[in-house]
Amino acid sequence: MKYEFPVVLTKCYICGESSDILMSTRGLTGERIKEFESMHNKVVTKEPCSKCKEYMKQGIILISVKDGESGDNPYRTGGWVVIKQEAAEKLFIDINFNEDRICFIEDKVWDIVGLPRERIDEK
Repeated sequence: MKYEFPVVLTKCYICGESSDILMSTRGLTGERIKEFESMHNKVVTKEPCSKCKEYMKQGIILISVKDGESGDNPYRTGGWVVIKQEAAEKLFIDINFNEDRICFIEDKVWDIVGLPRERIDEK
């Protein structure tokens, strides 16, 4: 019987960029290989990547989402910024930013506040 030790690259839950490289430490065969390989280019944990961890030290990550969306993984519409915690607390008074370092903002609110649609760090 031939065993394989597959390797996959996962995505960050927060920014969607490549995150972790996972390698099976046990030899896998058949369906188990397919299950493991199905994680390639997918979000498999909510643990932030190293880049997002650094952003979270700087402030609060705001991510725009489709109006009416909610839950753990709402439909994201492309807006993504980091603002100082003090600014976030002034703009959004009902949110406790000491616990959550990311915040999903509906498009209508995003536009009212005047946040940019393209990621600043990509310019």
